[in-house]
Amino acid sequence: MKKLSLLLTILLLFLAGCSNSSAQTSTTKAKGYVFVNNGITIAMNEKTAPILKKLGEPKDYFEAKSCAFQGMEKTYTFNGFELHTYEMDKVDYVASIIFLDDSVSTKEGISLNADLNDVIKAYGDKYTKKLSLYTYQLEKSKISFMIENNKVTSIEYMAITE
Repeated sequence: MKKLSLLLTILLLFLAGCSNSSAQTSTTKAKGYVFVNNGITIAMNEKTAPILKKLGEPKDYFEAKSCAFQGMEKTYTFNGFELHTYEMDKVDYVASIIFLDDSVSTKEGISLNADLNDVIKAYGDKYTKKLSLYTYQLEKSKISFMIENNKVTSIEYMAITE
C-alpha cells in the first residue's frame, strides 16, 4: 500500500506538467539519463516503436487522452517497470519509466530499497529535493528517487519536453 501511494505521488508530480503544452519537436535521439533493461537502452524523448519491438509483448497496456500533448498517452507494463509515452505528430515518444519492484536497477546500479547514500555516491550531490523526492537532471531527462527512512521507495526516469 505504501509503494502504491508513493507511485501515485510521483505520477501526480509528473501529471502536474499537464498545464504546459510545449513539447519537444525534434526527432533526434535524446541524451541524458537512460534506462537499460536486458541490453535494451531506453532514452527519454526517444521514439517508442523500435523500443517496443525489442521489449516484446507487455504484461499490461493502458491508454488515455493526453492533457499535456496532442493525442494519447500510453502505459506499457513489463516485468519490473512501466513505460509511459506521449504522442506528438502521430508518433509516440518515451515520457517516463517507473520502477515497480527491485528486479530492475538503474544503469548506475540503484534499485528500490537502496540506501540514500548509495544514490548520492552514484549520482552526486547536485540534486533538487522536494519533500522526500531527490531529482537529478541531465540534458533532456530527469531521474527521481523517493526516499523514506533513508531507503529508495520509488524510482522514475522522466522526459523534459519543454
